[in-house]
Amino acid sequence: MKKIFFAAILTGLVSLTSCDQEKLETLPTDEVSVEQIFSSAEAAQTAVNGIYRAMFMNGWSNGWEYENPGIMSTLLFKDLQGEDHLMADKGNGWFYYDYAFNTDNDYSSTAGRQYAQWNLYYTIASQANYVIAQEERLKSFGNEGKYVLAQGYALRGFAYFWLYNIYCQGNYAENSDAPGIPLYTEPTTPDTKGKGRGTVAEVFTQVNADYRTAVELFTEADVEQKNIMNIDLYATYALWARVALAQEDWDNAYLYATEALKKPKLTRVSTMDELGAFNDISMPSLFWGFEVIADQTGPYGPFMSHMDLNGGYGNSAPQCIDAWLWNNISNTDARKNSWWYNPADTVPFAQLKFQYKNLATATADMIYMRAEEMILVAAEAACRNQEYETARNLLKELGTKRDSDYEARLAALTDDVTYSDNTHAPVITLLEEILFQRRIELWSEGMGRAYDLARLNLGYSRDYSGSNHTSKNVLEPGDYMFVTLIPQKEFDSNDSINIQDQNPR
Repeated sequence: MKKIFFAAILTGLVSLTSCDQEKLETLPTDEVSVEQIFSSAEAAQTAVNGIYRAMFMNGWSNGWEYENPGIMSTLLFKDLQGEDHLMADKGNGWFYYDYAFNTDNDYSSTAGRQYAQWNLYYTIASQANYVIAQEERLKSFGNEGKYVLAQGYALRGFAYFWLYNIYCQGNYAENSDAPGIPLYTEPTTPDTKGKGRGTVAEVFTQVNADYRTAVELFTEADVEQKNIMNIDLYATYALWARVALAQEDWDNAYLYATEALKKPKLTRVSTMDELGAFNDISMPSLFWGFEVIADQTGPYGPFMSHMDLNGGYGNSAPQCIDAWLWNNISNTDARKNSWWYNPADTVPFAQLKFQYKNLATATADMIYMRAEEMILVAAEAACRNQEYETARNLLKELGTKRDSDYEARLAALTDDVTYSDNTHAPVITLLEEILFQRRIELWSEGMGRAYDLARLNLGYSRDYSGSNHTSKNVLEPGDYMFVTLIPQKEFDSNDSINIQDQNPR
């Protein structure tokens, strides 16, 4: 069995108090009482809240913990693997080597990106399996118990989909039979026999099944979201829409996105003022986020310490937008100079989108998923199905909140589902505009630009005239550099895979 897993107790996760711990502390399952953890729906929810808490924390590697701030580390390194986001300087080195595709030698270490991401998402899946294993007990608690159980299924689907995006070849249509990742659907212990990689198609089968079950349970429970930090029915639909988009299942991508957007009291498109500096879970278009309080954070390690120009690392290694992308955003678009510095300023193209709420206490809430992404998912799905009027109306709904001249821009586009394989080509078709708006609106959030490049089978060049990239990589469509190496620790502890199962280079 993969000893990379934490032996999996939920109460150990609940007990975490500070993000400056180098390792997450857990206890073996024989030292805790399942009866106590799952004595009621309320107790079980407290345990699940511990999983959400752990997803924010540093400590997923044995060393280098400051570049591993939970799931936000994934969003950042996957965005940096694209062509739209760069680091102006190496600074302390955190994340720069991801950006420069220079981390392969770390796969044998338990400090590297490879181990940290594997450990993070398999721990989430493992903890979710302990919740799911108590299905009958949780159902006996009625609707509140079903609400907890639904979160277990949603969290497992979330973990396995991210593992696919990190460790598997993208573009589902071409790679459904390519190697997947080991799947575990029961609680694991140090004695559990390891699983083989299986196929990408098998990963999607599992993820779709988990989200389907979660939706069914949430619907049956009919319990209002307890806290924006908890996944609920509508966040599950939004997560599921990402999966359908990756599978090019346009009908379901549209269905799930529109179901997500039915969330009561949800603002479908927040104003620029309401979005603020992406640091407050009171954002009215938010599906899912995490509230950060002062004793959970610090100046070094959390996502915002890498993003904010005044952060512990952001000031020495500024996060910037690609010059081509910035130059091609309309001058009437409020995002252009609100989210990034004008190139005439001290740090050209540096980001302003993400800033601390309180720099003195190093606090900033985490924004995981918002409604604007679902507007864009639904627009793409409608366009792919040649429902152009629907797609245009969705784009208009978003674009007019961002660009005072957006209706004119939209009117100039051709109704077409084609897009150029050159990521620096002029935007001509409706589908190209939808993809372009994803690049702007979801910059350094959502699934990360590398998600779109992989699913669309696109490469790119950072080495163009006027490029501001400090690492001028050129990647081909389907390039295996988009795919992270499996950590050596897995080969050492899982008899069902061997080094021949490693991702190629």
